[in-house]
Amino acid sequence: MMEFIFRLSMAPGVIMHELAHALFCIFSGVKIYKIKLFSFNIRSKVAGYVTHEEPESFWQNFLITFGPFIINSLTTLFLFALIKPPYLIWQNTLYLWLGLVIGLQAIPSTGDAESLFSTSNRRILRNPLILIAYPFVFLIYLLNWLKRINFDLVYVILLFWLGNIVLKG
Repeated sequence: MMEFIFRLSMAPGVIMHELAHALFCIFSGVKIYKIKLFSFNIRSKVAGYVTHEEPESFWQNFLITFGPFIINSLTTLFLFALIKPPYLIWQNTLYLWLGLVIGLQAIPSTGDAESLFSTSNRRILRNPLILIAYPFVFLIYLLNWLKRINFDLVYVILLFWLGNIVLKG
């Protein structure tokens, strides 16, 4: 029951993550076949997904892969910047919760890294500049490994600091 409640509380972040993939598919002209914004099935490791055609260019795949990082991070910054005194009003609690759960889903998944890696491998002979993708693939795997020690939470705290303190000046 607790896992179901936790998964439900994280739903806005997962939904935003998948919508970011879809938005960048649309932006880059990649056809979407199926979208599952959120799954209530606690047995499934995948909380949501976007199935799309294979991007024609490396840059399309790169943008689709990093779409959640861009969109979720900017949304989190915006939500944290909305928090203002008095701090104990319900709107601030809502902004804080939404910023937290959306920010925690900003890091692309290992599935996203696998997609970028396989596309890069297939296209490396046509365009050697694709070598720049490999450090990004490694970074995604590293960030997902660091989630084990709550690095994603450290990232959200950094976004809180940027959004609530730095941006407000």
